[in-house]
Amino acid sequence: MTRAFCPAWVLAGVMLATAALSEPLMLDVHAMRQLAFTSMKAGYAQDALGYSDALLQRDPGDSTALTIRSQALRALGRVDEAQRAARLAWTSATTNPGRFGASMAMAQALSTDGRRTAAQWWLRRATQNAPNARAEAIARRDFGYVKSRNPWNIQINATVAPSSNVNNGSQQDSLTLAGLPFEFEIPEGSQALSGFEAGLGVRATYRFAASGPDRQTRAVFGVLGHTVSLSSEARRRAPDLNGWDFAYTAVEAGLSHRRALDEAGITSLSFAGTAGHNWYGGEVLSDYLQVQIGLDHKLDDRSAVNFGISADRVLRVDSPVQSSDRVEVALGYERLVAEDRFSVGVTAARAVSDSGEVGNEAVGLTLSWDKSEPVAGVSLSAGLGVEARDFAGSRYVVGGREDVKMTASLSMSFDQVNYMGFSPVLNLRATRNRSNAALYDTQDVGVTLGIKSSF
Repeated sequence: MTRAFCPAWVLAGVMLATAALSEPLMLDVHAMRQLAFTSMKAGYAQDALGYSDALLQRDPGDSTALTIRSQALRALGRVDEAQRAARLAWTSATTNPGRFGASMAMAQALSTDGRRTAAQWWLRRATQNAPNARAEAIARRDFGYVKSRNPWNIQINATVAPSSNVNNGSQQDSLTLAGLPFEFEIPEGSQALSGFEAGLGVRATYRFAASGPDRQTRAVFGVLGHTVSLSSEARRRAPDLNGWDFAYTAVEAGLSHRRALDEAGITSLSFAGTAGHNWYGGEVLSDYLQVQIGLDHKLDDRSAVNFGISADRVLRVDSPVQSSDRVEVALGYERLVAEDRFSVGVTAARAVSDSGEVGNEAVGLTLSWDKSEPVAGVSLSAGLGVEARDFAGSRYVVGGREDVKMTASLSMSFDQVNYMGFSPVLNLRATRNRSNAALYDTQDVGVTLGIKSSF
């Protein structure tokens, strides 16, 4: 789209001179586009509409004229027509500048019409087709503005990952039962099987109108699907199993509320409640309910502490004896060091169940690091964790089962690889659960490729 600045007095002079001529002033296509654009920029939407219509009589597929027409119709309050013109401009555009202008016009018309989620999608298109860095910055700025005014926020998370243990199976091939002097062979299907995992999650958040600047209430809705494809080796070892046997699906909904406890916003209190239902292997697995309370306090501009307590109830439909009630208390501290964010957290939890393999007491420690600036265009974060769990009533070990689970992860976001504001994320993870019960002695090493929004 050609852009040029023309003062209003020059535009007025051209119009007066045109009217004074005994014969019409003849303008070429480029000059007419300039006049239409300058009229629109100067606030003469009706004139801009007339000029763009004249251009469209010559060429109904003139993308620039359609874009200006859309902007003029929006300014005149004719938003439905503005959207139709912008869509025609998009389909007619053959260059990045043309597609950029059309998508910006469509986003403006949709936002005026109150359709802000759709407007955000078109602004992502605008960033993808921006002809230069300045245009991309404008589209990103507008995206942030529309997002801040949109009560809806939709997040999509897609991942694919090879894994050495898609079924969370044992590393051992035999086990003993408490009190028995001999070993039992662990079935191949309960041993670690390799393959690929793929997941897709959609999370929609609705932000209610705030009753004050220091408080906010949200409703959350989520759907998660996770499927598995067994490797050829895994299919050979367990021919009666297929990936669908380990597929997992969940739906959930919840409410959350956050409010500041002081005018400066140094301390804030949050509440959240979530209810969900899930399936495993195509069969109903459980219903669950979680309630959380959190307290955050800023110590200074570079550090903060947080405290949380959560209570979970899981009602197992497939195996009622494994239903459980669990309470967890968490304490965390985070600090900026040379602008990198370091966090440490400790947890203590207790789960009560009629099943000795579910009821347990646990303590955990987590460490995390987020690099403030990308390294060679890659954003980095890493984490370490350890959790010790004690199961007093296990049938597999005399004296009780003891697990120590260790995790390590590294996340790399390739921000310079970008499509419509989405960038690939590579996650490396390793999990090792050491247990004195062979069935629960597991490990998993995997690489996950996903996507995330960069703005």
